[in-house]
Amino acid sequence: MNAGSARGPLCRVIRARTRSIVLRAAMRRDVALVAHAGAAAAVAEHRLIPDIASPRHDVRAARRYWGRAIASPRTRLFVAVCGTQLLGAIGVDLIVSKHRLAHVRRRVYLHSLFIDPSARRLGLARRLTRLALDWGRGRGATQARLEMAAPNQSARRLYESAGFRVREMMYARPL
Repeated sequence: MNAGSARGPLCRVIRARTRSIVLRAAMRRDVALVAHAGAAAAVAEHRLIPDIASPRHDVRAARRYWGRAIASPRTRLFVAVCGTQLLGAIGVDLIVSKHRLAHVRRRVYLHSLFIDPSARRLGLARRLTRLALDWGRGRGATQARLEMAAPNQSARRLYESAGFRVREMMYARPL
């Protein structure tokens, strides 16, 4: 499946280790690549939080989800590609609250960040995160939120360097 490249305001080309990497909004042809990458992400997430995350991944369900997501005006999936190879992805949802007492009316929720192990330490996670935040800012969002596994120190460093701070914590225990 060809990941290809498209030019536009939310498309960035970077050079790393003698190869051109394109960061852009996902297209329909990227859905299968992202769905298959989710299998590796599920295994990694299960290692971090085995009592919550399943090691199994339903590729068909992921294809349906991402297919609907990229067609929605309130959701974006950004990808990092090198030729036909998917190197990373991040999902971002625009959440609009119409409640009159809502403190934050428009916010973005970042999710599903994945970087292929062969592309780590190139700054792709930081760049994809920045691209997702820029997309939300361009739609009037005034806050960004995300969740991450507590043991994931790499993610914690990334998000803290991007200005995120811990706001709440979730505890779990078996019953």
